[in-house]
Amino acid sequence: MAPSQMSVENVKEIILKFPDEDKMILLRELEKDMFPKRLDMLLQDLQDVPLSNEEINEEVEYVRKKRYKRQKYSSCN
Repeated sequence: MAPSQMSVENVKEIILKFPDEDKMILLRELEKDMFPKRLDMLLQDLQDVPLSNEEINEEVEYVRKKRYKRQKYSSCN
């Protein structure tokens, strides 16, 4: 079946049958694919929000620490 003929529900049904390790691989790939799009959306939303460089740097560091912990955890499993 061609991807254009598959619905999201069909794909979900298939993915839910995969082993957890394969689901994690797919999740990481989707996150990589969606990151630029999500970042663009966020930047558009924040265009009119006044933030200082210090506030931005604090948030970046927070997210980096959080992602590092998540990557560290996922590599242990």
